[in-house]
Amino acid sequence: MDTMQRIRNAYKMARDYPSLMSMLIDIGVASYTVDVATSTVLYRMPEGENVIHISDVVPREIARSFNKKQVTQAIKDKREDKIDYPVFMTELAKSGVRFYEATLNGISKKVTYIGPDGHFEERIPL
Repeated sequence: MDTMQRIRNAYKMARDYPSLMSMLIDIGVASYTVDVATSTVLYRMPEGENVIHISDVVPREIARSFNKKQVTQAIKDKREDKIDYPVFMTELAKSGVRFYEATLNGISKKVTYIGPDGHFEERIPL
């Protein structure tokens, strides 16, 4: 089974965000970046292999300024299953998040949400 198929299976089988992160780590994903406008994801493996997932979505408009309060509310709502992933991505766009980076290797596993004039970092609850 190729890496992309293993990643797709992890998304299908995950119970929640922490379990998904554990599965991606087990596959060997070192980090991944999500472009909020297009939902394109670049997965990076430790050996230098990159896997790209291109989504078929209408591009989202990204707000011109970063709003940390809106970002943290979107994260909270997603964790509490008040919103699904497409709505989460729309909320991130409205909050001024251009992309987010999940770092899965090393001691400090985290997600950094980055906009044109700000960022917010959260630890991955593993």
